Amino acid sequence: MFRQSPGIKVCGLTEPANALDCLQAGADWIGLNFHPASPRFVTVERAEAILSALPTRAVAVGLFVNRPADEVREVCARLGLTRVQLHGDEPVEDVVALGEFFVIRAFRLRDASAVAAMSAYLERGERLGRSPDAVLIDAWSPACAGGTGELIADDLIDGLPPLPRLMLAGGLTAENVVARAARVRPWMVDAASGVESAPGVKDLDKVRSFVHAVRAIHP
Repeated sequence: MFRQSPGIKVCGLTEPANALDCLQAGADWIGLNFHPASPRFVTVERAEAILSALPTRAVAVGLFVNRPADEVREVCARLGLTRVQLHGDEPVEDVVALGEFFVIRAFRLRDASAVAAMSAYLERGERLGRSPDAVLIDAWSPACAGGTGELIADDLIDGLPPLPRLMLAGGLTAENVVARAARVRPWMVDAASGVESAPGVKDLDKVRSFVHAVRAIHP
């Protein structure tokens, strides 16, 4: 999967038609944000409406921030989601508890100590026998957990350890994704604010331009 160029996840969809349009524009995955503090928050009912508008082969990821593993499991079971993104301060034990899912663990990188903490987290996961299935790196912001449009600092990007199934986020746009991806050669790239006309509303021209740029990336 995604051997020629990085896969593309467009996160923070809030409308059924917009989600379908993003998939048709070339996104591989879409993300549904269940964090109430986010401007891209969707209720379970809204998520049901979005998912019902998509083809059965569509891949959707449920994003959660510091929610109990049992709650994450309950929401995903109701919606039929098999992929979850933990975007807060969830302990490794939550990754273990959600072992039946494809788990993306997000890390917001503020400084070198955050990179070191990420490495320690992943080492602990290996010791427990359940590492995240993918690692997403995002920019840190005091304002909210993600989708801020902020870029990860270049020195942090350049100092990353090797990470299998690395997902690159943090202010990605059609204009900067090629250069950003060249630094880390990600497995997937994840866009939210960089392809929007408003929070939760994707601009299809921006999505198409983003997809075109990413598809030109080769290993």
